[in-house]
Amino acid sequence: MEVLPEQDVLTKILQKKLENTDQNTVLGASIVEYQLHYISGSPCYKGTIIFQNGDTKDVSFIPFDTAEGEKVRDIYTYSTNICDERVLRPWYVSYCENISQHIICYDRFHDFLKDWLPMWNIKNSVKDTYGLPHSVIKTQISKLLKSVNNIHKSGLLHRSLSDISNYVVIDDNWYIINIGGNLDKFNRRSMVIQDFQDFGSMLENHVLLDTSWQERNDFLNIFAITNVSSNRLSSSNRLAQILLDNVFTKSSYDRLQMFSKIHHGLMSRKGPHNMLDNAISKGVFNCYITNGGWHNVRMSNFLRTVYRFANNKYNGQNIKSLLKFCRNVFEHYHQYNGKVNVIENEIRQLWPGFLETLLYYY
Repeated sequence: MEVLPEQDVLTKILQKKLENTDQNTVLGASIVEYQLHYISGSPCYKGTIIFQNGDTKDVSFIPFDTAEGEKVRDIYTYSTNICDERVLRPWYVSYCENISQHIICYDRFHDFLKDWLPMWNIKNSVKDTYGLPHSVIKTQISKLLKSVNNIHKSGLLHRSLSDISNYVVIDDNWYIINIGGNLDKFNRRSMVIQDFQDFGSMLENHVLLDTSWQERNDFLNIFAITNVSSNRLSSSNRLAQILLDNVFTKSSYDRLQMFSKIHHGLMSRKGPHNMLDNAISKGVFNCYITNGGWHNVRMSNFLRTVYRFANNKYNGQNIKSLLKFCRNVFEHYHQYNGKVNVIENEIRQLWPGFLETLLYYY
C-alpha cells in the first residue's frame, strides 16, 4: 500500500481516468472526508470522518513523522488483517500535508492506557482485599492475553507490546493498536515468545508495580521462564496455553477448584506423570514438605475441620498428599459454610506459589 499526500491521491485518480481508453473499464474511487483538531506535540488528535451519505463518526488520529511512511503502511496492512474484540482496526491512513504528518485513523478512544492508569488508581487499588488483582485489572489482562494469542494465530505479531503507547482505553476496556509485522515460520517460536515477554514487560513496568506482591511475581515469572529451554515450552502454542491458563486472572473459586481438577486429572491417568514426578524428585516442591503431615501447621478452624475429616491421612513428605488436602478443601468448604475468598487466601498464605508451581509442571 502506497501512502501518498492527499492532493497527490486526487491527482493520481484523475490521471488514471484521463489515461483510460478502455470503454469497458470503469475507474472509481472513494475519498474519506475528515476533520481533526490539531494540537502540536499531541500523541493523538480527536476528529471526525464524514461518509458520503452524510453520516459522521468520531475518531482518533495517531500521527507519525514524515519519515515513518513505511511503518505506517505496515501498521495499516497488518492491523486490517485481524478481527479481534480487543484489537482496534484502522479506518484508513493518509499523509496530511497541512501538518506534515502521516495519520492513522482509529475508532475514537478516550485515553491512552498510560494516562488512564493514574486516574483509575486514584479511586481503586490494583490488588484486592484477598491479594488477587482487582476485577477490572484481572479482566483486562485476561482479555489482552487472548488477543495477543489471536494476533499470533492470525500469522501476525505486534513487535512493540512493551511500549505502553500501543494500548488505548474505551469505556474502561483496554485495546491494542499498531500491529507491526508477520510471523516468520522459521522463527515463529522465538517471535511469539518475544511478543508475550514484551506484554509481560509492559504489565511489570506500568500496571503491576508492587514488587512485594507474591501473586504478581508468580504471574510475571511465567513470562521470565520462557527464556528457559524446556520441554514444557517446546512449542509456542504450549507457551500460549500456559499463559492463558494462568491463575492470576482467575477468581478465588476457580483457583481453589483448580486443585480438584489437577488431582482428578492425575488420578485418571493410567501411567505416571513424568514432568510432575521429575519436578518432585528434583526437589522443586521441597519447600512445602513438613515432617508428620501438616497437623502442626497453624490453620483456621475451618481448614482444621477439613484436615481431620473422616480418617484422612496426609503424608507431609508427599506433595501429592498436600494436593489431595487442597482438593478436599474445595470439595467440602460449602459443607461448613466456608467463604471461598477467605479460604483460598489462607491456602495461598500457608503454601505460597503451590498452585502456580503445580500448574507449570502438570
